[in-house]
Amino acid sequence: MSLVWNTLLVHPILNILVALYALFGNMGAAIVVLTVLIRTILIPVVLPSMKTMQKQRDLQPELEKIKEKFKYDKQKMAEEQMKLLQKHGVNPATGCLTQIVMILVLIALYNVINKFTHGTNLNEINQSIYFAFLKFVDGTQINTQFLYMNLIKPDPYYVLPVIAGIGQFISSKMMMPYVAEGEKAALVTTDRKDDLAYNMQEQMLYMMPLMTVFIGASLPAGISLYLLVTTIFSLVQQYFVSGWGGVAPWIKKLSTIAPKFK
Repeated sequence: MSLVWNTLLVHPILNILVALYALFGNMGAAIVVLTVLIRTILIPVVLPSMKTMQKQRDLQPELEKIKEKFKYDKQKMAEEQMKLLQKHGVNPATGCLTQIVMILVLIALYNVINKFTHGTNLNEINQSIYFAFLKFVDGTQINTQFLYMNLIKPDPYYVLPVIAGIGQFISSKMMMPYVAEGEKAALVTTDRKDDLAYNMQEQMLYMMPLMTVFIGASLPAGISLYLLVTTIFSLVQQYFVSGWGGVAPWIKKLSTIAPKFK
């Protein structure tokens, strides 16, 4: 299993990173370009999932109506919700498969970056490099200095993890265009179950960015840089798929406040 994992994912990504490092002479620039390159390659895989999620969000009010109508018949509720999804060409399994692929690629990318940022023996890295001209000679010092930080050590000012956390919060908020419907459902539901579901959704909205900040602050800055670039790419991608979504009310408020400061 380890051989398959390394052959299909880890070693190819490692070789691309080494080639980019040879091109730019800086590990930070190589990580940025590698992350963008991989996320670009994965667009055909990610896009169907994002469109599926968008359709599910658009159908959420109707799904909630079915949930309320058949709340005492769980089997009928599931059947009617599935019929609605099928009617609109939504396959929930698409999102699951895409997420599995994304997670596998991201874990492999994390492992590759980790090899360099934790100062793995160069001889061990050389064994995984395909081409001899890309291999490191004995005594090579990899340039891990990027901007104000050393990518081997955590970001001393926590700038990268904080910005990554903020970006993830905005991206998650953009994926929630039907929050208003959720609030209405929570208010009218007498058994308060919707309140619990809505509150859990809100908690996840804040929990994931906080986890990103915490994880990024404790890991080498090279990993934080990867998290930041991934978050920015996801945010831009999400905008082109679903627009501002749940962030739209903030944009409107800013547009009304901005003229006052001119």
